[in-house]
Amino acid sequence: MTDLQMPPLYGSYGSHQSHARHAAPDAEPSVNPVEQLWSFVAAAGNSDAIVFDTETTGMGADAHIIEIGALLISGDEPIYEYDQLIQPHVELSAGITALTGITQSDLDGQPDAGFVIPQFLTAIRPLVLIGHNVSFDIKMLNIEGAALGCREVTNGYMDTLRISRRMFPNAPSHSLQEVMRLLGIDEVETHRAVSDARQTWQCLQLLSQMKQPKLLDDDEIAESRRRNAAVKRRHASGFMRSSYLSNRDTTPVNAKPEGVVLDDFESGVTVSGDTAHRDVLSRYGYDAWLWVTVSHGTIESGKNAGHPTLCVALDGVEIGHIPALQEERHRGQVPPEGAVMVAHIPDSKNDRANGVFHLRLQMPAENPAAAA
Repeated sequence: MTDLQMPPLYGSYGSHQSHARHAAPDAEPSVNPVEQLWSFVAAAGNSDAIVFDTETTGMGADAHIIEIGALLISGDEPIYEYDQLIQPHVELSAGITALTGITQSDLDGQPDAGFVIPQFLTAIRPLVLIGHNVSFDIKMLNIEGAALGCREVTNGYMDTLRISRRMFPNAPSHSLQEVMRLLGIDEVETHRAVSDARQTWQCLQLLSQMKQPKLLDDDEIAESRRRNAAVKRRHASGFMRSSYLSNRDTTPVNAKPEGVVLDDFESGVTVSGDTAHRDVLSRYGYDAWLWVTVSHGTIESGKNAGHPTLCVALDGVEIGHIPALQEERHRGQVPPEGAVMVAHIPDSKNDRANGVFHLRLQMPAENPAAAA
C-alpha cells in the first residue's frame, strides 16, 4: 500500500492534539450492533489500515463519542465499512444536533461506549490510523478508553489535514470540505462519520498522487475565503436556529396562501421596508410565525437600485424585499413563479421599547454555488 509508505506523511500519536472537526453517518445502521461489531473485528484482522471519523458531544475532556464511522483498508482497497451510533448517556446540545443532524431520539436504544470502544480499540491496535485532523479522533478514543480501563492508542497515523497543509501551503482553509474542493472532488461534506471517512480516503488518494506542493493564485485564495466564510455562516445560523427554536411552536398562525410551499428553513433574513407596515404586522404581535408569499422583483431605489430581489407579501400586502447581498446568497432557491414561505416577527426588547415590528423571511441554507 504505497500511501502508507510515504515517510514525510507518516507519524505516531503522542502529545500533539489539534482542534476538533466533526462528522456523522448518512444512514442509520440496519444490522444488529453485536453482529456488526464482530464482523468489523474479524475484517480488521485482514486489514493494513483504518480510515475513521468520530462524532462527539463536544471538544473538551468531558466530551463523549456519539458515532464512529470507519473504512478498513487492505492492500490499498477498502474492504469493510463500520458505522455505529453510540449512546453517551448525556443530553445532546442544540449545536451538535445542528451540526451533525443526530438527535437524542437517534441515540435511544443504541449501544453505549462500554459495548463498542473496548472491542474497537482491540481491533485497530495493529493498524495505521487515517483521518482528517485524526489526532482529535484518537484523543476521543483515548478519553473513552481510559474511562473503561483500556490501554492508550499509540498507533502510527496519517492525517489528511497535515498533508493538505503541506501540499497547499497558502490555502486559507484546510477543512475536509475545502480540501475536497482543492482536489476537484465534487461532493459535500455531510458531517456524518462514514461519509466523512469515505471522503477522507478519496482525499488521501489524490494528495498522495501530487508530485509537489501547489500554491494558489490570488483569485483562488479569494474564492476559498468566500467559500469558507459561507460555511461558517451556515454552521453559525444552524446552531442559532436550533437553540432559538428549541421547544418553540413555529406553526404559522395565518391562512396559508396558494402556491408552491418552501417551508424548510435554516436562517432568517431581514425584510427591508417592514417598519412601514406596522399596522399589518401588529395584528399578529411579537413572536408570530406567518405564511407569506414571495415573488421575484428588483430593488427600486438606493445604492442597489435595479438589483434582483425577493419581494415579501403578507395577507396580500407587500411588506418589503430582502437585501441584495441576501438575494445573492440564496439565488436560485425560489422558483420563477414564486413561493409560499414562512416568516417570523421577532420578539426583541428593543422592538417592544420602540413600538416597532420587524419581519424576517425564513430561508433555506445558503446556495453553495452562489456563495462561492
